[in-house]
Amino acid sequence: MIVVQPHNILMSSKLIQQVMRRRRLWGVLLLSSTGLILWSWFSHSHADVASTSVPFETPVDKNLISSRLGEAVKSNTFPESIDIEVGGTPTTASVEYALDAEAHEKMNKLFQAYKPDHGAFVAMDATSGRILSLISYSRERGDQGNLALKATFPAASIFKVVTASAALDMNKVHPNTIVPFNGANHTLYKKNVQDTKSNRWTRRMTLREAFGRSVNVFFGKLGLFYVGPHDLMEYAERFRFNQPIHADIPVQTGHARISPDDPWSVVTAASGFTRDNTMSPIHGAMIAAAVANDGVMMEPYLVETLTDREGVMIYQAEPRQASVTVEPRSAAELRVLMRETIQSGTSRRSFRKVVRRSDLDDVEVGGKTGSLTGGDPMGKCDWFVGYMRYKDQRIAVAALTVNEEKWRVKSSVLASEFFLNYAREIKSRERATASVDVGRRAREMN
Repeated sequence: MIVVQPHNILMSSKLIQQVMRRRRLWGVLLLSSTGLILWSWFSHSHADVASTSVPFETPVDKNLISSRLGEAVKSNTFPESIDIEVGGTPTTASVEYALDAEAHEKMNKLFQAYKPDHGAFVAMDATSGRILSLISYSRERGDQGNLALKATFPAASIFKVVTASAALDMNKVHPNTIVPFNGANHTLYKKNVQDTKSNRWTRRMTLREAFGRSVNVFFGKLGLFYVGPHDLMEYAERFRFNQPIHADIPVQTGHARISPDDPWSVVTAASGFTRDNTMSPIHGAMIAAAVANDGVMMEPYLVETLTDREGVMIYQAEPRQASVTVEPRSAAELRVLMRETIQSGTSRRSFRKVVRRSDLDDVEVGGKTGSLTGGDPMGKCDWFVGYMRYKDQRIAVAALTVNEEKWRVKSSVLASEFFLNYAREIKSRERATASVDVGRRAREMN
C-alpha cells in the first residue's frame, strides 16, 4: 500500500512507473491470447460514449471495485493490488490507475510547498471521466480522510454555475443580459433582492460581468425571478446535486436544498450564499467538466485496468455518461461567463501568468470561484472549479483549500499552476512529435 504522509496521496516509485507507462489520452496495447491488438478507448463523440468496445466480457464493474478499493482510497492510500472475486473465484488483481503520474506529482509538490491547513485537488479528462490527479492534504496530522471524496464542503458560489445554466438553457437570459440591482457584490440582503424599483444607488450589470465578479444579489434575483424553484432544482439534479455519483471510488453525494414555499431558500441557493448546498471536490470537477464537454457530464473513474495473477485483464475502464446538463449552445455561453472570471473577474490575478503568455493564446481557460466558511473540517473554504480546452483536449479541475486562520494559498493559484504546467507539457510533446516527423521525412527524401 501507499501510505500518505501527511494526509496527501503519494505514490510509490513502482506505481509511478506503472502509471507513466500509460499514454496520456490515446490508446493502450492489450496483450491477449490472440496477439497484440491496438485499440482506442477514447472517443470524442458523445453519440455512444457508454459503448466503448472491450475485447472481453467482464463481471467486474465500478460498484465492485469501489467496494474493494473504497476504504483504502478513503484513508488516502492507493493499493497496488486488491482481493476480488471473479465468476465466483477469488483472486488478487493488480491495479493500474488512470492517474497522470507527472501532473499528479507536480500538484502533490505544490501542496507540500504551500501547506494549506487542508486542501484537495481533482483533475479529470472531461470527455471520458478519467481522473488525472486526486489529492487530499492536511497540514497537521489528523484523521480527516480523503477530502476529495467528501461532500461536507459548502458549494458556495460554485452553485452560480447551476443558476446560470438554468437561465441560459431556458432562454431566459444571454451573457449580455442586463439586470438592475442594489447592494454590494458579496453581500445578500432581502430588501435588495425583493425591491424591484430603481433608485440612484441602483447598479446595472450584464450576466457575464456578474458571473465573473460573483455578485450575490444579481444571482439571487436571477434564481427567484427568472428561473424559479422547480427549474432550479431540476438543473441542480442534472449537475448531480441530490443524486448519487457513480464511480469506482466512494464519492459522497452533494446536496442542494430549495423549497418552493420559501422564496429566500431559492435566493440563497441560487447565489450560493448558504451552507445547505454542499459538494465534494470530485463533484466540483465534474461540474466544470460538463461545461467543457458541451454539457455532457461523464462518470469519473480512477482505475484503468485490473489484471489477475495469470496476467489476464479482468477489467478495463469504459467512459460512461452521467447526465446531460445543458444543450451545447448553453455550454458555450457558460464558457463565455467562466472566461470572464479569469480575464477580469475574481481570479484574474491568479491567472495572469496563463492569460498573458503568448504561447498559450490558443489555449482556452475558464472557471468559477467560491468561498464560504464550513465546519468539516472547520475553516474558510476557498474553491476554484475550471476547465482548459486545447484542440481536442478537454481538462477540468476542482481546487479547494480550507483555511483556519492564516491563508497560505488561494485555490485559483493551485488551478492556474496546474493548467500552466499541463498546457506546457502538451505543447512540448507536440514539438517533440513534430521534430521526429521532420527528421523522418528528411531521411525518406535522402
